[in-house]
Amino acid sequence: MTTRRLRVRHWLSADVDPYDEYCNTDEVMEYLDGPSTKREIRREVAWYQKHQAQHGHTFWVVERKRDRALLGFCGIIRVWERQSPLHGELEIGWRIRADKWRHGYAFEAASAVIDWAEWQLPDEVVYARIHQDNAASHGLARKLGMRRARAMEARRGAEERSLRMFRLRL
Repeated sequence: MTTRRLRVRHWLSADVDPYDEYCNTDEVMEYLDGPSTKREIRREVAWYQKHQAQHGHTFWVVERKRDRALLGFCGIIRVWERQSPLHGELEIGWRIRADKWRHGYAFEAASAVIDWAEWQLPDEVVYARIHQDNAASHGLARKLGMRRARAMEARRGAEERSLRMFRLRL
């Protein structure tokens, strides 16, 4: 899918290195338990590719059209964690490299993804799970028309952290 400035596309194996360089940083991963290893990044990308093949959607690569720069990802997945209260539900997610924050790229990509989902997955509910301290993502969820659903505790790694949930009926 494309927007005025962006292309939202499938993952390629060549995306691993730029994704690791630009999106796997302390700043970008602050609310996501910190950076991953290169091996974990490869597994993550393989999982996104597999999810695409199985479901027809995933967290897709977001690239700038004019220079094909990888900016991050945005898309929709089915929540797979069995212990999650959202197991089986749709989740929208986004991650944009820090040097491109505050340029409207996340909103532009997420708006396109929601438009796609309204057409492809009508009458479903899409959720966003956002760390309680991530004010920028809370603002983006609201700007996308999502409404606060409820707080939930999530165990991730060694620390317990509170997530805010947002929802949008497609």
